[in-house]
Amino acid sequence: MTTTYSFTNFLKSKWRSSPKDGRQSRQNAMADVERDWVRHSALKLALDGDFKAPIDQLLKSGGSEVLDIGCGAGFWTTDMAMFQRVDLLELPLPYENDTFDVIFIRCMMDVIPDEQWDDVLQELVRIMKKGAYIECLETYPALVDAGPAMTTIMQLANSSDEAMSAAIQNPLPNRMAAISQLMGMQIQHIHTPVGRYGGAVGSLLLEHWDRVIESNRQKWVQSKLVGEKQLAVAINDLHAEVDSYQTYMSWYSVVAQKKGYKGPLILVEDFDSMKSKKNDDDRDDEDDTNSSSNSNNNSDS
Repeated sequence: MTTTYSFTNFLKSKWRSSPKDGRQSRQNAMADVERDWVRHSALKLALDGDFKAPIDQLLKSGGSEVLDIGCGAGFWTTDMAMFQRVDLLELPLPYENDTFDVIFIRCMMDVIPDEQWDDVLQELVRIMKKGAYIECLETYPALVDAGPAMTTIMQLANSSDEAMSAAIQNPLPNRMAAISQLMGMQIQHIHTPVGRYGGAVGSLLLEHWDRVIESNRQKWVQSKLVGEKQLAVAINDLHAEVDSYQTYMSWYSVVAQKKGYKGPLILVEDFDSMKSKKNDDDRDDEDDTNSSSNSNNNSDS
């Protein structure tokens, strides 16, 4: 089936290339593109698709306007639709009020400066149609059940990232909840393994961390954040350690709808709640089976 909705790819060139604590990010360098692909593939498997917002029918009906914030190498956009790429430097965005049906943001907390996030979200709400959806997918900075090697790597990766530190104190759900034009906000938590013990998703995310290390190793040593021998030991131990500790990453998808829509509210259940409900349903099915078996045995008697 051919979709007819329009897709705009939005890349904040200024944010992606501005120095942050002495860092200078390269725009879509090959290593970054490859790392984006690995992470995109892992998330698509973990989420069982490209989005959690309830927009399947909206997209299939055609004529929708979709905006991808922080497109990076554009793998999500390519999966979703044909698109046009727009490089912008600053707010306000060059779109009329009430333009887009869907806005999607992924892994931008460490890209957009903390002090600009509230303005960015307000601007996105401005260009959303009434009833439009916004979805933000982000990772929690700290990995769970991390051993010494991964803890070292994680601390290095976050050491000069003021944006991520601020994100811990004021994450996107808090910011979005304060916007009066949004309603029906729901959060889904996703837990993804890091390591070969976690199958395809875990192997891809382990490769993602390998690429993070490869891209930053020289900078970490030159900046005297870690000794070369200490880093080498951590890298050498990493693969076996994450399997032994069963390390994993936690993500959240926050979805909200702009007020003014007269249809039903969105329903997005928490990952843990869904898992618990499935286990309860399985137990109920097992009890029904046992009851039926006992009833048949009594009848035979």
